[in-house]
Amino acid sequence: MVYSIVSRGRVLGTTDLGFIYRPDVYRCGWLHPTPLGERLLPIAAGVAPALRAEYMLGPDTTLHADVVSACDQEEALELELRREDGTLIETTDIGITDTHYVLSIPISEDDEDFELTPEQQAEIDDMVAEMKAEGWKVPVAEETATDFPQYQVQVWLVDQYAVP
Repeated sequence: MVYSIVSRGRVLGTTDLGFIYRPDVYRCGWLHPTPLGERLLPIAAGVAPALRAEYMLGPDTTLHADVVSACDQEEALELELRREDGTLIETTDIGITDTHYVLSIPISEDDEDFELTPEQQAEIDDMVAEMKAEGWKVPVAEETATDFPQYQVQVWLVDQYAVP
């Protein structure tokens, strides 16, 4: 099923909320923007970069003002999740993430020395094999930021059964 992310009656993008199913009220997937969405989704995705800047640089009144402003702008979009027929699906929150921004964040020096144990690697290999057997398209490590859609959407539903 295809769902729409809507702002004040205008469709900003569509999603199948097709990432791996998570129990309870959380669903997520790629968000494919409309032409209007191309212009407005950067506003919705602006909270994370503002928060990261404040976290990285520490307490600062200007940076905090940027966070508050980004939150206000995102809230002003009044994002909604709708079914194909336009029916509203009640949510407690909708978050938009700019995938290209996330992939642009450099790996910290602490992460460079991280290695999986043989048991952890075997567990991951088993999970990937199981997903492939079930027909999942499993991305490979060689993919770059341009291989992924620019936006992801995360929704927190009021009713966990509203989206199968």
